[in-house]
Amino acid sequence: MQHSIATLALPVRYSRWQHALTTLALLALTACGGAGDTASTGSGGTVNQLLSQPGADTAALVAATPARPAPTPEPAPAMPAALSPDGERPLLEAIARSYPFRKQIETKEQTGEVRAIEAARIEANLDRARLDLAGIKRNLASLSASGLPTYALIHSVAGNGSLNAWIVFPDGGVVAGATSVPYGGLGTLQGGLGVDRIAETRGPQLKGEEKQRLDAELDADFEAGIDAEIDADVDAERGAGKRDNSPEAIRKRREALAEAAAMLLPGDIRQVLAAGEGRLLVVPVRDTGTAPYAALPIRNQDDFAARRWSFVVMQDLDVLAGDSSGFDMGKVDLSKSVIVGDPDDMRDVRYSFPALPGARKEAQAIAKELGIADQNVLIGADATRKNVVNAIDRSAGRGVIYMATHAVADAKNPLTRGFVVLSQKNLFAGELRTQQFRGWDEHQPLVVMSACQTALGRVFDGGTFGVARTWTNAGAGQVVASLWNVSDLATYRLMTRFVAGLQQGKSPELAMQAAQLETIKNYPNDPKMWASFTIIGKPTIGSGRGSTAAAQVTGREPAAE
Repeated sequence: MQHSIATLALPVRYSRWQHALTTLALLALTACGGAGDTASTGSGGTVNQLLSQPGADTAALVAATPARPAPTPEPAPAMPAALSPDGERPLLEAIARSYPFRKQIETKEQTGEVRAIEAARIEANLDRARLDLAGIKRNLASLSASGLPTYALIHSVAGNGSLNAWIVFPDGGVVAGATSVPYGGLGTLQGGLGVDRIAETRGPQLKGEEKQRLDAELDADFEAGIDAEIDADVDAERGAGKRDNSPEAIRKRREALAEAAAMLLPGDIRQVLAAGEGRLLVVPVRDTGTAPYAALPIRNQDDFAARRWSFVVMQDLDVLAGDSSGFDMGKVDLSKSVIVGDPDDMRDVRYSFPALPGARKEAQAIAKELGIADQNVLIGADATRKNVVNAIDRSAGRGVIYMATHAVADAKNPLTRGFVVLSQKNLFAGELRTQQFRGWDEHQPLVVMSACQTALGRVFDGGTFGVARTWTNAGAGQVVASLWNVSDLATYRLMTRFVAGLQQGKSPELAMQAAQLETIKNYPNDPKMWASFTIIGKPTIGSGRGSTAAAQVTGREPAAE
């Protein structure tokens, strides 16, 4: 049975203390079966058998894991006290310091060039910073008015190298935190999560330096739909399941996420997330926008943030402070979507790419689920650059642009060496930066990049610039992008559930949160499998497609199932 989503309605101008007192801990999600289990779907087949069908029933797949009894909820911790108006001065100074960094990114978007950063004039920019902070508070109150409490997390690197963080509440209150050590980036996080193993098997490889792909046999099994004795929880690593789910590997993953949480959510920031729930808009600095926030432990090592929070990574503070800070999903017609999957003739001068049978099945299943016209379903040999661009133009921004393929993120040359892999000719980020798709000036589409590393790119002080950002520069309202090389089966599970949530009328951020909570059950000890995607762009305004936002508040499960 598919789990329902609990509802929670809160007054717009509630106090933080009332919010803390009324917030209860969400029920811990537990796994159904261990590594290698083949759960019955209750509809005549196993998960792997469902995946063998090109038009697999998404609802059956979502229900593939039986429920487990829920533990007794624990009381919510207290909400920390907000800063006084005078205490907000460091935040204003951080906003004032950020303007040159934002200008550098803006120049990159407009011209493709990287210009030197001018020295920040903090005192001269304080009045502008006050206006921006007032705009942020006003927009958070407006976004929260539909029933989904919306907070903003703002990061800044101080002169001594420490990472400073502030959370702004829907009622305008501010809480601060800071690290005690310099911020060194997220470079070790993926290694701690074990992502490197997937990169070796699923990602592109430099020509002449190819290694034997560890999942070659699994690809054949996936394609043929054989329900073999395969460790489905580590589907990208045939034969590596025992090592990946060993106590030592689990310990390393937990340590890596705990270290990331301590760095990205310092001091009272983490306390706010532990006491509250809702939607968090992340205004990043450097690479902080590429963290798996959904998987960060909050109250304890098993209490992931996704259990109470959905996330949107903002491109910069201007988006949150400005007059057009929202994305209207109500204008998106899912039936007008363009679906791209597993191009046949994948070419590049530097890289070789493995076939993606799982991505093909993912695209086929989603196209069937949404009832997409054949001319807008581009799979295999049909997934050429010309066909894809023409289909996007025909949709005129009214649907979702969904791409299940390979992608390359380049940390040095994000525009000329970052691209989406298509048949024969790839779609480069530099082309997207200047692309004028028909209708996108009127309709902001949702772009889903179900491909590897699409949220990554070149890191600037003002954030990360890559393929995802060029889609928003072209006019997309939101981009769903991946944080690392992803697994075929795990991505199939997550993304079919995500699209099912969109069909139910959920906003993308809440549909992603609900999909993550379902997919945790398949990979209870392996966050890299369910927390691999993030949403970049603007927060959804209103209630999505015809349902009230109060009915979408959190992806929580009910106490009784």
